[in-house]
Amino acid sequence: MRRYGLGVIFLGLALALSGAYGMWSGWDYIQLERGWSLFIGGATAVSGGVVTIALGRAIGVLGRIADKVPATQANAADLINEAQAPTQPVAVTAPPKPPVEVDRYIASGSVYVMFSDGSVEVQTDGAARRYPSLAALRADTGVGGG
Repeated sequence: MRRYGLGVIFLGLALALSGAYGMWSGWDYIQLERGWSLFIGGATAVSGGVVTIALGRAIGVLGRIADKVPATQANAADLINEAQAPTQPVAVTAPPKPPVEVDRYIASGSVYVMFSDGSVEVQTDGAARRYPSLAALRADTGVGGG
């Protein structure tokens, strides 16, 4: 497991601790100009150390997020070219749904199954034949041509 930002956190901690020491040592000489300078400089170092610790923590969180994102092989030039290239609309097509059985008829020992896409399946003596439409069934059998 990688430890991102750990060095930055330790540097921020060292800065904050040295600032706290500067404030503590300047307190005794607060009446003099040097005491004020130490105290103000120490306070600045403490606040800078706290900000640096927060940045180290942010680096750590972002590093762990980056580990979860899959790496790509594209470089920056490819990304720029892709961003500048005109995009063409891509047609999104869903896979066709299988037709659903709508109705079933039994006539003359044959089973006629009607499907939602308009196709018809004729089952006779264990064999089944599928027609794309009722008109195709009528044309093949020659029955009820009208």
